[in-house]
Amino acid sequence: MPDRLRTKVALITGAGSGIGAATAVLFAREGAAVALADLRQDGVEPVAADVKTAGGEALTLAGDVTKRADSERLVAETLARFRRIDVLVNSAGVSARNAPPEWDWEQTWDFVMAVNMKGTLLMCRAIADLMVQQGGGSIVNLSSIYGLVGRPRELGSGLDPYLHSKGGVAQLTRDMAVHFARDRVRVNALCPGFVYTPLTKRLTDDPENLEFLVARHPMGRLGQPEEIAAAALFLASDEASFITGACLPVDGGYTAQ
Repeated sequence: MPDRLRTKVALITGAGSGIGAATAVLFAREGAAVALADLRQDGVEPVAADVKTAGGEALTLAGDVTKRADSERLVAETLARFRRIDVLVNSAGVSARNAPPEWDWEQTWDFVMAVNMKGTLLMCRAIADLMVQQGGGSIVNLSSIYGLVGRPRELGSGLDPYLHSKGGVAQLTRDMAVHFARDRVRVNALCPGFVYTPLTKRLTDDPENLEFLVARHPMGRLGQPEEIAAAALFLASDEASFITGACLPVDGGYTAQ
């Protein structure tokens, strides 16, 4: 039986779809009990069923990571059920495409920064002291290739909040990693390239955009959520015991060009 996360408990935000959902199922296959958090509890129930099919125990939670009270409650409810939290995966995220079309640029910027940057910060703050007290843990944040490099003119405005938020996540990761290293709390980030998820669907459904995106990846294809989940599993597991502060590209070579 696979057991890279045997006896461990993982809390995953944005677990209702995409990378978060794929990570939850993979973690369950590897022995973890999983708390699944998203904006709506019914949104994670199908993923909870997949977790149970994979042999894991699932807890479904609803909460808004942009709200401090919700972030603290998500941690508290997971702790009440499982008595510890060994892994936090901050997968909740949005892009400007998720904002209502009537919003102006400032409203959109605030929205994206609130979910991607502030939401990651609040979840990290809610769990850091707990991990220190229990003797260690692993935090895996979701940054992006666009936390490392600029976006091509064909895809962006040069003032895109998604990039600003993901760059902030990368720096939060480094800063936390240095501070908590001696407490055996490891903090790392994944920087995916373009992946087939609901977040990118409006781009990948357009044949011209898809062709452009594929051409930007030296492997000649986009990624799958399960490939990002596999990297999250490595960082969450004890196999990555000497890795902290890393911002790992999982991008088909995108940032190597």
